Amino acid sequence: MSEGSIPHAWIGEDLVLCRTGTENWELVTLREVGELGVVYAHKSGDVEGKPIFVPWTSVAWMRPPVPEDQDSSDEDE
Repeated sequence: MSEGSIPHAWIGEDLVLCRTGTENWELVTLREVGELGVVYAHKSGDVEGKPIFVPWTSVAWMRPPVPEDQDSSDEDE
């Protein structure tokens, strides 16, 4: 996979990420992408949490957020 391809192109971007085994998703900022997995930070408003590493086997899917995601996130608070 080239450095300019997805998901490398998403490094530094806010994403919606769903972990394996759950239907719940999280708003995160992607920090690093590697052969073993990804590093991300939880996102809450303008505040980011500490970096978290998860192996690819723990990532069900990820994608850029759409406006409806923010609406759903606001309802959970």
